[in-house]
Amino acid sequence: MPTAHYEVGDSFPLQFAWHLPDGDYIRAVFQASVLDLVPQADKYVVRLNKLLAGRQENKEGELNPQQTFSSEYWLLVNDLVGRKITIAYEADDSRAIHLRLATLTGEHNFFTRYEDAEVMAKGLQAAAKRKAQEEN
Repeated sequence: MPTAHYEVGDSFPLQFAWHLPDGDYIRAVFQASVLDLVPQADKYVVRLNKLLAGRQENKEGELNPQQTFSSEYWLLVNDLVGRKITIAYEADDSRAIHLRLATLTGEHNFFTRYEDAEVMAKGLQAAAKRKAQEEN
């Protein structure tokens, strides 16, 4: 049975990774502050208070130079600061949680389910933009 290693008011590093369409990976580590525990679901409710670190790697896992980072996606990563999410207790082990790119672009509501309709509209715009790029 999963166990919470942190209590309300504690913080821990929470790492996410996304696979980009060009084959690169983005890894971002946030300071997650525990707002609540949901023991029935073995989850924390956390706020992503601060982006602690980030990197972009190529297909071979080598670090890309910062000037070659995808600014479009890093803007989306920075926009995650302040978001409130639920996350499984197992996520507190500091290993990267690999998520679908749609969670970063807002097409999937993982990071936005506590947000208002304006944020959801941004996700739909991002989806439309990416679809238009794929069609060209």
